[in-house]
Amino acid sequence: MRNCTTKFLLILTMVLSISCISNHKIDEMALALSDKKASTKTVQLYLKLQENLNQGIMLGHQDALAYGNNWFLEEGRSDVKSVCGDYPAVFGWDIGNIEKGNLVNCDSIPFATLETYVREVEQWGGISVFTWSACNPVTGKEASDGNSQNAVKQIIENDSIQKIFLTSLDKVAQFLGNLKDEAGDPISVIFQPFHGHSADTALWWNPNRCSADDFKELWRLTVDYLRNKKEVHNLLYAYSVYSNDPTKILSDYYPGNDFVDIIGINSLLLQDDDYNGHKFIQELNRDIAVITQFAEKNKKIPAITSTGLEGIKISTFFSEYLYPVISQYKLSFVLFERNAWNQEKHYFIPVPGHPASEDFIRFVSYPDILTCNDIKK
Repeated sequence: MRNCTTKFLLILTMVLSISCISNHKIDEMALALSDKKASTKTVQLYLKLQENLNQGIMLGHQDALAYGNNWFLEEGRSDVKSVCGDYPAVFGWDIGNIEKGNLVNCDSIPFATLETYVREVEQWGGISVFTWSACNPVTGKEASDGNSQNAVKQIIENDSIQKIFLTSLDKVAQFLGNLKDEAGDPISVIFQPFHGHSADTALWWNPNRCSADDFKELWRLTVDYLRNKKEVHNLLYAYSVYSNDPTKILSDYYPGNDFVDIIGINSLLLQDDDYNGHKFIQELNRDIAVITQFAEKNKKIPAITSTGLEGIKISTFFSEYLYPVISQYKLSFVLFERNAWNQEKHYFIPVPGHPASEDFIRFVSYPDILTCNDIKK
């Protein structure tokens, strides 16, 4: 009897010790969260992202439930599911047009329907990532309107322009903060404002139109307003750069550890400049190395926040171009660009019968590529 009692006490001591170590590790990871008032569910989402780094890379697709190649707003449909049998683990959405008070977003999805999608994704154990293609607050035109060279500076320094911008943020806060599950609790999501700001595009927040200091001030103003003025605490913040010079951009434009949780890279294979994709492979490898090292140093979560090959004209793109590179690294997710419903050639995930469909199935079958069913708990 004494031996049994001694053995039980020894096991109990070991279990308690392991539990303490585990809790200490969880506390350490939670401390790295940028929002110190983050909701319990947001902390849980952050820990889920951390834990999944050891399992594999979550597959993501932009607007996966809302539309796809030649279809729009068909319940339960997804091009990813059609070709591989499961939904993606990560779903990308855009709240562009929310600042206008419109009923539909910049991709023609009704905001009410978008709320339903986010609730469904949360029920499945999936994760939603929001970008915000915000209108230029100076001109009132779309995000790609770069005619005003100093929109960012005006937001910071011009009280009337800043008021317009903060009014837009009020609408962002209302939508994201009011995403609720069936129990009425806020759903935790990833928010990626001013995405891909280092791209060579006309976006009013890119480096050609604002200084590094002004961009960082804009980012901090945005996050601080959502957290402290609007009390929105169900968000993880993702900061992403394009692949032209991530080391330089991170050095100059990174908003700081108190305002970021996820470090992302955007990298598309553009065949006009790189027909065979060799440059894409080299640059993707270089860029992922940069962001994963930066993320590890700063205790952030690395991810590929936008990638793909439009039209997938290379039938082995997924298994021979993308997978050999990304499988070398610990990445949270890889998010493919959208399959447009109204642009025949604008798609980044194949559909059944497409020359790349078998290759995509092969890609998804790798044990370290995670779909929705793989991350359910």
